[in-house]
Amino acid sequence: MIRIPGVNQDVSLTLSGAIKALRDKALAIQKSVQNGWWQINEFTLAEAAAWRTHTDDEDWQVWRARRFAARLAAMPVEVEDGELIVGKPLIGRKLSDAEQNEIDYARKALENVPPFPGGDRGHFHPNYERLFDQGVGGLVEQITAARAARDISDEQRAFYDACRIAMQAFQAFIVRVADACDDEAIAETCRAVANRPPQTFHEACQLMFLTYVAAWFGEEHVMTCYGRIDRTLDRFYAADIAAGRLTPQRALDILNCMYIQVNRTCPFGLAVGIIVAGRGPGGQNVVNPVTYLALAAREATKLCYPTLAIAWNEQTPDELVEFAMRMLTSGVNDPAFYNDDLIAAGLQDHGVSVSDSHNFMNSTCVEIKTVGNSNIWVATRYHNVTGALLEAMRRESAGQTPAAKTLEELQARTLEILETEVRDTAANLDGVWTQREQTGCLPFASCLIDDCLDRGIEHDRGGCRYHWAENSFVGLANLTDSLVAVDELVFRNREMTLGDLYAICAANFEGHEPLRRRIMTRMPKYGNDDDRADAIAVALAGRLCDITEAQSVGGHRYVPGFFCHVNHARLGQRTGATPDGRLAGAAFADGAGASQGRETCGPTAAILSTTKWSHRKALGGLVQNVRFSRSMLERPGDRQAVRAVIETYLRRGGFEIQMNIVSADTLHAAVENPEDYSDLVVRVAGYSDYFTSLQKELQDEVIARTEFE
Repeated sequence: MIRIPGVNQDVSLTLSGAIKALRDKALAIQKSVQNGWWQINEFTLAEAAAWRTHTDDEDWQVWRARRFAARLAAMPVEVEDGELIVGKPLIGRKLSDAEQNEIDYARKALENVPPFPGGDRGHFHPNYERLFDQGVGGLVEQITAARAARDISDEQRAFYDACRIAMQAFQAFIVRVADACDDEAIAETCRAVANRPPQTFHEACQLMFLTYVAAWFGEEHVMTCYGRIDRTLDRFYAADIAAGRLTPQRALDILNCMYIQVNRTCPFGLAVGIIVAGRGPGGQNVVNPVTYLALAAREATKLCYPTLAIAWNEQTPDELVEFAMRMLTSGVNDPAFYNDDLIAAGLQDHGVSVSDSHNFMNSTCVEIKTVGNSNIWVATRYHNVTGALLEAMRRESAGQTPAAKTLEELQARTLEILETEVRDTAANLDGVWTQREQTGCLPFASCLIDDCLDRGIEHDRGGCRYHWAENSFVGLANLTDSLVAVDELVFRNREMTLGDLYAICAANFEGHEPLRRRIMTRMPKYGNDDDRADAIAVALAGRLCDITEAQSVGGHRYVPGFFCHVNHARLGQRTGATPDGRLAGAAFADGAGASQGRETCGPTAAILSTTKWSHRKALGGLVQNVRFSRSMLERPGDRQAVRAVIETYLRRGGFEIQMNIVSADTLHAAVENPEDYSDLVVRVAGYSDYFTSLQKELQDEVIARTEFE
């Protein structure tokens, strides 16, 4: 039992029998299905049937709405005993031979459909508050009224036609979910929100989940999030509590079921995030019972999705931070902490209003989007910064460039390579952004993202309030440490030429292990409050931000980031040994902090290094991973020490910090006996996942992180 501040009764984190069974089934399915996207074959048949009626005269927006409607109508729904939140799709149904032949025929029929142009359409954050205010029926009425206006263009009429098709299809889907329910109370909850605004906490949660399903599966907005649920759900919770319709325990049970359903619908290796607390539109802190219940549901379910975070500022209530520290001791490795005021300031730099800037969301990992009003492409693309150094070294070794005379000259060449890569990426994305206006279009999203309906302009055609694209640079620490090593060996001590060092790296340090150990242990490293190494990192981060911001995508800003998701492992697999002593194929640093295992001067020194450069521009995301032993959080005094590390990082302008509270012994045991640690969740590089399901390179990377005791 735990006591939630502001709630004068205890709630239990022990799941009821029915909810525990649902939770255990979700875990079992996650562990058995690890091949990425889970196919729903009915979609192929539905799209093919809809496409057969498409003509050249049909507006593309309308076609995209009919496609959405066909997918929702065809999606098989699975309702199970004990579910308080319903409507998940039936995934992975086996096909008969006849059905498979029909699918193959349908795929051929779809070959002449212009493909979706690309770019990010996931990481989606609907405006739930607007949906809850108006209801699905209210949005249909707004669309109908706007369509009837005399002073709109033909394109706008087609837009409103598409939106009406999408929202009416959503209404029909909700009714179909209700019809699938044996529990009449749950069915009535669904029927209630098919038209009118939700009136209760349960209705709001149910509508939120159905919106999530429709967006993700109907319009393929992968990684749709619940968003700032303590803001969107608190009014319903407070009204229900006051009326005696709801207890805190029942509310927690409903949230538990919402979380379990995410784990039944989010494929392995992706992510779904929730942020709580932080400042509201008027600058006041938003902390309420739902804030705590949202955190408690993560601790109760102990599944990897969703990841939880707190938007922290100096006025964050002490009891909330203490609640979070207690939660971390439970082993769930949530919540993370985001710098509320720093991120809001960065958003305001991009023209976001003050009120909107405090309503941001980590877009599943740590990329930042404003909630309910933006078309922001995240993580497009990941850039291998240390690979650029190897390319600069290769060019000199091959005689394609003259020998660099100074470290600064080599560093400039590395940045020139990255600048070309970033410029080419932005140019490619610019073309994709333009093409999205023609053969993209997302009518369902347009109904749920401000200001599309009000302006009569589609999501991909400029209707949203805010637009930009974000990238991410991987391996900043490795590049920094590599440049220190090059400086030491080539330019300062003149022990070898740059070509010699490149040959050693190309040979994966074969026959040069003493040199590699010397590089690893005796040369300055970023992450130890060493001014020499840190100065290089500061200069690199600043230039990478400038290089990104010099470009534009679709006439909008290109915004830098420094997080990895799993790409520190993927890019590392494809990259040879690097001058910092990293061997070929090893993962790069997992974020903006030190490379794994190299922060030898303690956690305070580690965060001092990372916060020497400004994180304000890095809205593309930034991760500071810290790993503590469980013993560091067992005693109140030690918990205060860990809390001091977190708050020092944030006060110094740190962007995001997350923790793994797990010992190396436990991780090694999980490698040896994975069946005994099936629900061991760890923070990777911006998101959480099951440790035993990670690829070996990511397991090794997590183990290699310094464990502070």
